[in-house]
Amino acid sequence: MLPGFSSKNNQTNCHRYQIGGKKKMKPKKYRENDNNEFNEILLQYNLEKMSEEEYYNESHCDNVNRDAYPFVLSLSINNDDDSIFDQTDQNIGEENPDATRSENEGEYHDNGNSIDINICIYQINTSCKFPFLEYLMTLSHEKEEEDKRVFQFPRFEYTETRRKNIVKQAEEVVLKILKKCNNCNSEEEEKEVIKFRGIFKPKHSGSRGIYLFFQKYFKKLKHPPQLSRRDDIWWVVASEIANFKRVMYMKIDPTIHKLFIKNPEIMHLYDCQGRLLETPTVCYFGDEFQKIKYLAFFGLLKAPVKSSFGPFYVATNFLSSMKYACYTHNQQPFELYDGEKITTGNNGKYKEGGVLRMVLFVGKMKVFLRDGEPDDSQISQELAETDKTIEKFLSLRDSNGNWTEEYDTAYKGLHFASMNGDDRDDVAVNPVEWFFKDYNHSVVVSYHNIDTANIPMKFDVDYANYKIK
Repeated sequence: MLPGFSSKNNQTNCHRYQIGGKKKMKPKKYRENDNNEFNEILLQYNLEKMSEEEYYNESHCDNVNRDAYPFVLSLSINNDDDSIFDQTDQNIGEENPDATRSENEGEYHDNGNSIDINICIYQINTSCKFPFLEYLMTLSHEKEEEDKRVFQFPRFEYTETRRKNIVKQAEEVVLKILKKCNNCNSEEEEKEVIKFRGIFKPKHSGSRGIYLFFQKYFKKLKHPPQLSRRDDIWWVVASEIANFKRVMYMKIDPTIHKLFIKNPEIMHLYDCQGRLLETPTVCYFGDEFQKIKYLAFFGLLKAPVKSSFGPFYVATNFLSSMKYACYTHNQQPFELYDGEKITTGNNGKYKEGGVLRMVLFVGKMKVFLRDGEPDDSQISQELAETDKTIEKFLSLRDSNGNWTEEYDTAYKGLHFASMNGDDRDDVAVNPVEWFFKDYNHSVVVSYHNIDTANIPMKFDVDYANYKIK
């Protein structure tokens, strides 16, 4: 898959801006003979790396300049304000003939409501073996409870003027956002390339917004960013918007979720032969914060030989990861070799919890079910003799890793088993887990410090109010 030129690429402007310095570079239009230089920026994927996989071998492509994100080819590049609002007025006017456009503002008013002018900044992240889309979203500034904050696309108040049309005003907003974003900019390169790709006016029922799409050309960071609750600008992946409707525990604006569901092409990338690429899922890995910080910089370690699906890489969902992010595996106090205690209390609660936020390309996946065949491997059978919990969940194990012969990923869902008949307090929990054999099918996109001050002293499977610091 090559992020290349399309027939419309040369009709729109590209901007460079200085991250570290005060001086801004003027917008520069790229001429036809500038394509060779600009291609070096656009071709983000390493050709040698791609040729290792036949599926992504550029020698099979009849046109290496095919756009990897064809959705943007359907966008309107007519940035004339009258054209933008006339079409939008017509769409909304069909729904409500009494609607009127404000004379003083560049907003359409419908009985006190106005059209939302949203900015969708996306990038094609190529830090993994396969590329994937990320969308820049901001956390709303709710003055009330933190739980009411939601992720949404940046918005701005448009002012009708002859000097600056809607796109020019949006470009200024984009540059301000990216300069403010702590996890947007490469530390090695001072210059970033931003490109206006077009205007999208959804036609599904209830849609009232205008979406201006901008592409930020991806530059890999030295290490994943640590994000906290004070960071209000995040890169969000498609599965968080469309499938989970949240980033960790923080909700996605329902209108954005509906936009993606009604217009799934927004989430689709294609290779150079026009074949649809997999959209990765989001997963997590929890542990004590200092270990999480180490893993964020140097990469995941393989699971132990005695683990459910063998000595491979493992990740889970957010709530399941909190068991390991906030408590020791055996729920016992733990101290380092020098005597420093990293837990508090008698049930192994960490003083500092941590979690990796990752994307995972599952590829060909085998799903293990509770009513499946019990694992007859020597490892599982010996463990089951001394651990009744493992005995209850033998069908959710493959300790020899036989699944790797035909599959890329093994998955098991959340399961419960009563250990003592009707005793509801004695319940074994088998968490959600993805085991994957190829580390390059995943990448860490951020890591976080978990606030353990107000969580229970002992792990409670029913507790779900985990927060980041």
